[in-house]
Amino acid sequence: MNDASSIARTVIVTGAASGIGLALVNRLLDREPDTRVIAIDIAACPDDRAHSLRCDLSDLAAIATLDLPDHVDALANVAGVPGTAPAETVLAVNTLGLRALTFAVLERMSGGAVVNVASIAAHRNSLGHDDIVELLEVRDRDELREWLDRTQLDGPAAYDTSKRAVVDWTIALSASLQARGIRALSVSPGPTDTPILTDFEQSMGVDAIARSASMVGRHGTAAESASVIDFLLSPAADWVNGIDVPVEGGLTALRLAALPTPLSQPRARVDTTK
Repeated sequence: MNDASSIARTVIVTGAASGIGLALVNRLLDREPDTRVIAIDIAACPDDRAHSLRCDLSDLAAIATLDLPDHVDALANVAGVPGTAPAETVLAVNTLGLRALTFAVLERMSGGAVVNVASIAAHRNSLGHDDIVELLEVRDRDELREWLDRTQLDGPAAYDTSKRAVVDWTIALSASLQARGIRALSVSPGPTDTPILTDFEQSMGVDAIARSASMVGRHGTAAESASVIDFLLSPAADWVNGIDVPVEGGLTALRLAALPTPLSQPRARVDTTK
């Protein structure tokens, strides 16, 4: 009988041409060279050990015609568009395309895990829960345009909202997949040194990004986020499910620590009269 742990996995990684996606592809293949990695991006993956599928993830028709493998063990939705792009493009890739690809891949999964890359920018979302629910009900670009007509988001705000939607959707997805033995999680990086960091400086402000780095000492690296995603996709994380994992060097904790929170040490009272 074969040991299940020795059977090579098939893993799909989107956004695999650069940044965190490429770092994840490199890590998967460095650690387990027999892994079959399907690298999906609008450009070819530079790591020629992976099997590249070029696809515009804002195009639902292109996603529907992807030549996906019959069986998939894990999916990492890393692809994302920053807030420097038009709001429709941001949401088409970051929410609509992500959902479409996930449903297509889930038809080929009988276990394993889905990890969606969100962002700590999700906390900047200014829309209410009902608006997020309506966004997650959008089925095509026409409905997306109608939703944008109502909400009037620009590119940067659309990015923040897209990541809030990813976090919320992942929780709902996890619950829906529980009976099938498929886990779903999200990972929320903070500012990370990737080719699109300058886009975030433009959309969120150079000073804001610099302040984040100064608080924790530096920006994160693509490899650091990739290592967390790799773990969550692996059987070693089988009991981790339905949560969002921040990967930001403690940035959120440092921000919260600026609020007055007592850190006094408890002490035992000693009766000195005896």
